[in-house]
Amino acid sequence: MKRAPILAATAILLIVGSLSAQAKKTRPAAKRPVAPVPSSFQFSGWVPSAPARKLVGKALADYLGGAAGVALQYGVKDISIHRFRPAARTKKTAGQEFTLELYRMDSSVDAFGLFSLGRRNADRASAAVAAPNVTGPDRSAFVKGYVYVNIRANGCKEADIERIAASAAKRISLPADPPPPGIAGLPRSNLVPGSERYIRGDIAAGAESPLLNRDFWGFRTGTSRAFTARYAPQDSKLIVVEFAELPEGLVRNALELFKEYLEDVREEGGVVAGADVAGGVCLFGVSGKTAALIIGEPDPGTARTRLQEALAGPEDRI
Repeated sequence: MKRAPILAATAILLIVGSLSAQAKKTRPAAKRPVAPVPSSFQFSGWVPSAPARKLVGKALADYLGGAAGVALQYGVKDISIHRFRPAARTKKTAGQEFTLELYRMDSSVDAFGLFSLGRRNADRASAAVAAPNVTGPDRSAFVKGYVYVNIRANGCKEADIERIAASAAKRISLPADPPPPGIAGLPRSNLVPGSERYIRGDIAAGAESPLLNRDFWGFRTGTSRAFTARYAPQDSKLIVVEFAELPEGLVRNALELFKEYLEDVREEGGVVAGADVAGGVCLFGVSGKTAALIIGEPDPGTARTRLQEALAGPEDRI
């Protein structure tokens, strides 16, 4: 008499189990999250010529050689390297190859900084690449989010390099951030497009100008940073230095620095002035936690106006 309820319960369990199994079969599989920076790339007409590599530590430094110091000061964490050759080996494609380098940085500002150092006068920006970029006959580079991408090519047409860069930029699902605010704050009149740079660390600072190759600026200790640009028509330069805290004796140190490198040096109303060997006007001024240098501007009025505009921004930008 008790077997009927037991059999009924067993039947119910079998039915429930069958329905549960059926539900698992029909339930769509959860999608894996897409990495913002892919570990591999594919380009039409090209195949990998070597396995992809990720470099850190000593391997990264060895790969970069003499450029390792400045890259590390900008906060590079690792570099992914992808090499490609034409899929079809013909006489026409012989010798063609390119290397895709992805530098993973601390921030988008640092990625832009490393990108800005590599820009050349002959480079142009491509509208096909959905990120701040430059393209030339043997390379392309762009910055997207915290990643700086450098493409070095041999034997390739510039149009092919541009298409490769555009395709790579689409694969990286990071925002194409605007340049740092310090770049946007540079005076725009007569600014040479693409000449803007973000300077971090004493190596990049010393390469930007010998006037920055002094410890009192704070680049070695990381307590300052700079934004620079060149200006037409005589390729004069503006350097805006932002400090975490304004160093003591900054104006005095700048005055002594001007006397070492320049002629006709004087201080007028807190502004240090001098002239380079070509007669270009050089100025130094301070406002709040920001200092500005004008180097080699031929017109004194333009130099004064540009200095005032450079110092008119927010005092505390760091």
